[in-house]
Amino acid sequence: MGGRHRYKAIDFMGRFSRDKTSSRAAVSICSRKSKDWCRVGATAGYHGPAQTVSVQQPRVKYPMGQFFYLTILIGGALSSVNADLLATDPVFQNTSRPWKIDVEILHAAEYEGRYAGFSKGHLYIDKDDRLWLPLEVYFPDDQPNTDAYHPLQMAILLISEDKGLTWEITERASPAPSHNRVTMPDGAIIEVGGSGWIRYPRSEIKRLQAEGYYVWDLGPNYDYCAIVYDLWQRRSVDSGKTWVKREIYKQLPFFAHFVARGPLRLLDDGTLVFFGYGYGKDRRNDNDVRKPIASKRGRSDVYCLRSTDSGETWNAVRAVDGHLSPTEVGFTETFPIINGDGNMFVVLRTGLGRNAYTISSSDGGRSWTGAARTSIRAKHPLPTLLRDGIIVCSYQRRVAQPFGVRARFTSNHGKTWSEEIVLRDDVLISDGLAEPNTVEFSDGTLFTAFQGKKVDDQGRQLGFIGGCRWSRNYGHPYAPKLKVPNRKEKFNSKKVNE
Repeated sequence: MGGRHRYKAIDFMGRFSRDKTSSRAAVSICSRKSKDWCRVGATAGYHGPAQTVSVQQPRVKYPMGQFFYLTILIGGALSSVNADLLATDPVFQNTSRPWKIDVEILHAAEYEGRYAGFSKGHLYIDKDDRLWLPLEVYFPDDQPNTDAYHPLQMAILLISEDKGLTWEITERASPAPSHNRVTMPDGAIIEVGGSGWIRYPRSEIKRLQAEGYYVWDLGPNYDYCAIVYDLWQRRSVDSGKTWVKREIYKQLPFFAHFVARGPLRLLDDGTLVFFGYGYGKDRRNDNDVRKPIASKRGRSDVYCLRSTDSGETWNAVRAVDGHLSPTEVGFTETFPIINGDGNMFVVLRTGLGRNAYTISSSDGGRSWTGAARTSIRAKHPLPTLLRDGIIVCSYQRRVAQPFGVRARFTSNHGKTWSEEIVLRDDVLISDGLAEPNTVEFSDGTLFTAFQGKKVDDQGRQLGFIGGCRWSRNYGHPYAPKLKVPNRKEKFNSKKVNE
């Protein structure tokens, strides 16, 4: 489904222009072997006449019949274009000037005259700077996708061996650690997870409500209801050939609604930790179908589940009380950084456009700091621990235009944050903009991947996967600070009677 593609600037030709009023200039790069082109934008600024380079390069087809587009943003003068720019690693890593390269990794694939959608997993980088990106592809079916039901889907894995510039679908196994599986010192493999939304006929709604569950009634058009509450563990002692499954939610307090988030991690002292969120029957709102789904669930707490006996028994430590959240749904999705020594830092989702909060633990999840409000307003604030101990949090901007992807740094576990960094502000549709996460290359540069939607030439909103590689000192598109000139007499300043 598409192979490996590399750019080769076989021939370089073009023209460069400067204009005191326009920031556009043009340079062309073409291949002698192809007359096909795609547009590549490169924006640069410096103190002097504005000059910007727009580059064209051979149009290259990518997996699933899509095309690759690239934008290069460099803070500082751009006096020439390296003819090998598109064939090699960018030369910008050798300069202290801030820069950014935008890429579009994958566009929605046509499937029997209809288009599939994407759900991006978390980007992973291996020791050789290869990028691995798992995707779930949702195909159109007679029944539409909902959070409670995905009728037709498959998993694919993308890989990039040139730091995010080009990608291909691979059959190789990802080296990324499993989200919910660990290997114990004795060789036993343990998995922990939840079943997600479990569907029932709508005739079961009253019975499930009476038992204390929050019931999501999807209405007569879907003709089913759903609950989410369980937590299970699987254990294998023969390298995964056979498994023994246990329902460990029965060891915990009753939850009307519980979402198993993960990840499952093994700490250095042998403790297993796992995250989830939910609420008991006492915090369940009435199931009023006239209210939107986010308003009628209940107020969730966040829990750190711990086991100190290799998964035989578990206890749920409430990491943060949902009553401290500014929204009526409490604290929901968790985005943790977990160190083997038991230090943990977690960013918490509160609402689509509401401020995220953070909590920390220094004792393996036994106790937690109070929830601290951040300046990050996002649905998915995903933190990454960099090699120097600084944390970068990348997130989507959906509250107002321009929509896109942003990032902030913190060097003190969320006590203070840097100014917001504008990574992408070219996404025109807020719906579907999600899951931006960042990894660090061996040279210290960063790569952020995300998912979103675009409108095609037929007016359809289709999914795409985008990304950008950027320097740590990048802040925003270059905008010079100019000195206001002294006022001078105009040649036509005299009035008629003077």
